[in-house]
Amino acid sequence: MNDKIPTGRLSRTLSTGKVAAKMGTNQVRYLMKRPFLSEKGQQTSKEALNAENAKALFKGLSLLRGTALKAAQMLSFERELLPKAFQQELTKSYAQVPPINRALIRKLIINGLGAPPETLYRQFDTTAFAAASLGQVHRAVSKDGRALAVKVQYPDMHKTIDNDMRLLHALVRPLAEYHLIKTALDEIRQVLLLETDYTKEAEHIDYFRDRLNMDNVHIPEVLPDLCSDRILTMSFMEGRMLDQWLKTRPDQSARNRVAQTLNDIFIRGFYGLNIIHADPNPGNFLVMDMEPDHPGLGLLDFGCVRRVRADFVSHYARLIRLGGSGDRDAYWALLVRLGLLPQDLEPAVRDEALDMFMEMGAWINQLFRHEYFDFGACPDFMARGRELGRHMQRLRRLMKSFPPEFVFIDRTRYGLLRLYEQMGVKIRLRNTYEYNDVL
Repeated sequence: MNDKIPTGRLSRTLSTGKVAAKMGTNQVRYLMKRPFLSEKGQQTSKEALNAENAKALFKGLSLLRGTALKAAQMLSFERELLPKAFQQELTKSYAQVPPINRALIRKLIINGLGAPPETLYRQFDTTAFAAASLGQVHRAVSKDGRALAVKVQYPDMHKTIDNDMRLLHALVRPLAEYHLIKTALDEIRQVLLLETDYTKEAEHIDYFRDRLNMDNVHIPEVLPDLCSDRILTMSFMEGRMLDQWLKTRPDQSARNRVAQTLNDIFIRGFYGLNIIHADPNPGNFLVMDMEPDHPGLGLLDFGCVRRVRADFVSHYARLIRLGGSGDRDAYWALLVRLGLLPQDLEPAVRDEALDMFMEMGAWINQLFRHEYFDFGACPDFMARGRELGRHMQRLRRLMKSFPPEFVFIDRTRYGLLRLYEQMGVKIRLRNTYEYNDVL
């Protein structure tokens, strides 16, 4: 295979142009056949078109790697926006990333740390064992014999974000869902800008390691002398990625415990520490069989971490509680205070927007009606959330600006709920911040 990553704007544009041409040719072929097909035949042909174009898209993004592929990975979370074939193909971006060659890895480490890997580590495996945010991860052994994981960033990722996002916009623009996908891609760009600095990620790891303090949660230790803005060396943690662990068919009790831990991490981080681990990709969670009946959970990727203001956290908690109260005046005042809606809306538009926000608030509050929420027994819950999410997109036209904290909190929380749905778990979602009688 070709290990060269196109890094220049022109070369990356040309690489993507080939994919766009392939997808365009497939589209023209489908349009030419469609008038001569039955309704069922049209549906079958459309599904085949989506499958072929999805494969072409993933193949092209895999060659670009880096920001383009990471954006595709995050876009795959938007299950309500993409045709099924595209969801399935882009989900492969979690792990099926073609590795870069050994010579380039050695060069990147020399550039990042000032010496070759054989000088810095007792052992260094030049073959990657996992994909990472904008890079890949290698096993290594420290001079004192500790097992390590070394994350190496692909070259020039910080230079390619804006161009790659333009290319990705161009690739998905023909999709009927583009008007919704566009908003998601704009938010993804902001996330990617945070993920190119591994020095900042090391700070995030240290922060969580020092302050999260949850017995069954494990966070790697950073080795600062073997880190730079493009290289991150950490202690190695043994276990299975969450999606791989689920394929082993763990029992209901084990799935419940893991999901409960995920939710507890979110609540403890957001309300206790005013920080969000904002990338609920199943590849970022490692199930560690510390004890047969008590699986631990390792956190692997801290590139997308967002600190939030204490006043925002307080207002957000009240917004959740008000969602189940029916108090329209208080709810409206808080939406305006948070900057979600402007004060000067026309009365009819104001009522429409308020109704939509309160519907979403009531939906969230279903999670707290009982001591435990059973996702397996409530198959329509997430479907209703996806429907409300599509309706909420229409409100974006009313928003002069969208508070950046909401981009991260919504993506994180909704992503976790989708994981719980996939796992079919029954967990306790009630918490003292969002469920009590004091508004």
